Amino acid sequence: MKALLVTIAAAGSMFVAAQANAADAAAAQALAQKSGCLACHSIDKKVLGPSYKDVAAKYKGDKGAEAKLKMLTSRQS
Repeated sequence: MKALLVTIAAAGSMFVAAQANAADAAAAQALAQKSGCLACHSIDKKVLGPSYKDVAAKYKGDKGAEAKLKMLTSRQS
């Protein structure tokens, strides 16, 4: 019984996390659309600039990524 409760709790927490991630993704896409980013970038394909998935892969684990990307995007906007 205890294992079943732990499994249900884990599944419930993953469901809540998935919903939060979906909300974050929707908010990020709305911001990219509003800011005109999607004129040059796409989620998963290179347009004029790299895809967002390629950028995420490039900066994965980089503690200074947020500052670098802020600098890059502020120069181009």
